[in-house]
Amino acid sequence: DTYCFGAHTVTFVSAPMVHWPEAMVTLDVTNGVLFSADAFGSFIALDGKLFNDEVNFDRDWLDEARRYYTNIVGKYGPQVQLLLGKAAAVLDKIKIICPLHGPVWHTELGYIIDKYQHWSTYTPEDSDGVMVVYASMYGNTESAAQALAAKLVERGVNNVRVYDVSNTHVSYLISETFRCSHIVLASVTYNLGIYPVIKNYLEDMKALNLQNRTFAIVENGSWACKSGDLMQKFLDEEMKNMTVLNERVSLSSALSSEKEAELDFMADAIADSVKSASET
Repeated sequence: DTYCFGAHTVTFVSAPMVHWPEAMVTLDVTNGVLFSADAFGSFIALDGKLFNDEVNFDRDWLDEARRYYTNIVGKYGPQVQLLLGKAAAVLDKIKIICPLHGPVWHTELGYIIDKYQHWSTYTPEDSDGVMVVYASMYGNTESAAQALAAKLVERGVNNVRVYDVSNTHVSYLISETFRCSHIVLASVTYNLGIYPVIKNYLEDMKALNLQNRTFAIVENGSWACKSGDLMQKFLDEEMKNMTVLNERVSLSSALSSEKEAELDFMADAIADSVKSASET
């Protein structure tokens, strides 16, 4: 709906589930200002700044903007796509984007719109990004995770980050999972199941509709190593368009020389997959 209020002509556009059911964005056609509600917002305080070019967005804000989107709006990618489609029709009229949270965008509007395009289509932001997420009881699974990360770097895969799921809030893990194309799940077996914090991470991925990622699995268990099969089953049956590499590593406590060779095979497979993804 479009209304004229004296000096200003304003268009109201519904944006359901971005992120409230009754959400609406408003375009002041006269000045080219889009009041975007929760779209294009971010966590963290402005510290006196107002505009996007007053901050180092890539360094200080991008991770928090992604964490905001992925955890608050991540499930509703199709609805965000509808909003982006509506915005595209009047993009030439938009000069400023004013979200409810985070800096006002008055330059480089295409930058943040492109990020939303990636996030809302569940397309990895970094095609060469690898995150290694581990759950360790006695440090052995952690050692394997760190060894794998080092092997990936040796193979030229430098965009690697390692996370201890027990000490990293799941909202940060979700943000990184939206960013990366490849995720390594390294989990001990707990009471014949997946270690609870890894299971919670997987359930959060499912709840937020994450898809189109490549996984590798490292499992650990002294007498009944079940976590690998259970993680694979979850990815295959509970989630969409997930690829699991065949090179699984099964540990029985500490990393042995034999298992180190298997970790090399996994690193090779991940490096090859990352290269293919980056060339697509």
